[in-house]
Amino acid sequence: MAETAPTPEKTWHEASCHCGTIKFKVLAPPLESSTLAQCNCSICTKNGYINIQIKREDVVFHQGYDNLKDYRFASKKFDHKFCSTCGSSIMIDFLKGMMDYFGDAVSINVRMFKDIDLTTLKLRPFDGKNLLNAEFNEK
Repeated sequence: MAETAPTPEKTWHEASCHCGTIKFKVLAPPLESSTLAQCNCSICTKNGYINIQIKREDVVFHQGYDNLKDYRFASKKFDHKFCSTCGSSIMIDFLKGMMDYFGDAVSINVRMFKDIDLTTLKLRPFDGKNLLNAEFNEK
């Protein structure tokens, strides 16, 4: 499949996990003009996710995709993908079970973007704890 060309509305953002095993890029609006989701579910809170929802086709892995591991909890409707070497939280794959809510999208943790300036980001709360039943219940 041909790679989508950047436009004034969207640009390629290079990204990687902490150890560099996983390298990828994301076609997305400039972060300074985006409002990003800060989810209150247990995993996003504990791992510090700052999310941007992206069409699956706008994420291109250069290396390390096979090094991603999946974690599911609560509703088990989506995979939280992390680097099995360094543990960096890379993305949430909503899978086919969430098509009505998210479409064919993934949620990328923008903390993985190269040279990100967290002080410039505009955040909006997202109530994943209640809307997505995404709360871990200890036994």
